[in-house]
Amino acid sequence: MSSRTGCGDPGRLVRPFAVAGATADAKALDLVSIVVATRTPTERDGLTPERETILRLCGRPRSIAELSGYLELPLSAVKLLVADMIADAALRTSESPDPCPGESAAILQAVLDGLRAL
Repeated sequence: MSSRTGCGDPGRLVRPFAVAGATADAKALDLVSIVVATRTPTERDGLTPERETILRLCGRPRSIAELSGYLELPLSAVKLLVADMIADAALRTSESPDPCPGESAAILQAVLDGLRAL
């Protein structure tokens, strides 16, 4: 059995809720929410390593699930981090465009009619 005090990566001993330290509401974000950076990180920002990594990764659109995988943090912690960064205007959410606007309602109606016919 190995001792965890003073050895290894100390960041791994920090609980996810302590890493997040969030104050914003993450309820609007889900697994597939897409976020994009509004700026690039600078040394003056004084960001935590997790927030700096998120900002760098979001130079192109990323989902919350992708960020969770890259950071090796639970989804709940990443959602809180991202929500805070959105509140600070470092990130913004990106809506995926509807490939066939107007057709979605027709497709849903056809599915509903089919289910009712069963």
